[in-house]
Amino acid sequence: MSAGEVGPHIPKIQWEMIHWLSFHVWGMEFWISNTVFTTWIFMILLLIVLVNFKRWLKKEWWFFKTTWLIMVNWLYKMASDFIWDKKFARKILFLVGWMFIFIFLANVFSLFLDWILLFAGERLGLHEYLRPINSDLNTTFALSVSIIVISHFVAVWTKWIPKYLKWYFFNFQWDNTFEKAVNVFVGWLHLIWEISKTLSLSLRLFGNIFAWVVLIAMLAYLGWMISILHLRVGEIFVLPFWFLELFVALVQSIVFFVLSSIYFKGAIEEHH
Repeated sequence: MSAGEVGPHIPKIQWEMIHWLSFHVWGMEFWISNTVFTTWIFMILLLIVLVNFKRWLKKEWWFFKTTWLIMVNWLYKMASDFIWDKKFARKILFLVGWMFIFIFLANVFSLFLDWILLFAGERLGLHEYLRPINSDLNTTFALSVSIIVISHFVAVWTKWIPKYLKWYFFNFQWDNTFEKAVNVFVGWLHLIWEISKTLSLSLRLFGNIFAWVVLIAMLAYLGWMISILHLRVGEIFVLPFWFLELFVALVQSIVFFVLSSIYFKGAIEEHH
């Protein structure tokens, strides 16, 4: 990108297809999006890191082992505080904990990807193939649906189907007819709440990550239009905001982790 261009490259809200990367299944043609392609690259790199991390732990390198234990203990304590059940928190930690790790590392990977796209994206045509992972609503929606669906499976497992369905459709508890009718109506409202939970969890993550992509692109473009002693200052201008977005990446991962823990808490608690 240069100051002579019409404007910065702002990604579309929806993913973009890689037209030459397609395949056919039962006569139907499917295309790979730039988000999926980027996620594949990230997953390959993550797998390499995890394999080597396991080797580092076996070698008893104190830095990696201590860091890993501190992080797992911190996530466990946070999950226990929100779920109020240490035994269940240990069981569910592998899911919400790995969600935290995946989202945070994906956000950090996307931040480095922003730099690549800013400096070489237009010249090498990388915008067609690469996109920050959580800046696509489909990705965040899939993560959110996974959490909500699994939490409902947990609810069915712990309460069994009759009690599970009773809470949403036939909750005739309390004393008089009016209170029973209100309780049934509240159960119906919880069905709407389940939909809103999915949307809230996905839109919050998507909105913050997509906003940072737009912010960095705009600031970089404005920075490249400014020169000091005939030197462009775009890189220096964006750098403080890049570190701010690194903090945002961590905060959004924690928020997703906390809300997921709360949803699992609601799945196992008794309703009256």
